Amino acid sequence: MPNVVDLTLVSRARRALHAVLEERGLGFFLAAGSRTPRLDPRRIAWVVEVARRQVSLRARRDPDALSRTRRVLRRELIRRLTEAMLQAGL
Repeated sequence: MPNVVDLTLVSRARRALHAVLEERGLGFFLAAGSRTPRLDPRRIAWVVEVARRQVSLRARRDPDALSRTRRVLRRELIRRLTEAMLQAGL
């Protein structure tokens, strides 16, 4: 089952992501000291960990649930970063 994602974990992670974006903005997820915008994987993992603590993790049956959730959040952040760059004219 390579494309199955725990939707409970993903929905909690998205809620946590939106809360962090509201509070700290998109720049919180960018790696410091980089000339080009790069996402900091530690910050994404932090959001997923917050979501994992909120969910009684039935995903333990699936050892890749956390990595799949990180991938989903990373895609959403890339989409938001692209939109911000297009609006800025980069």
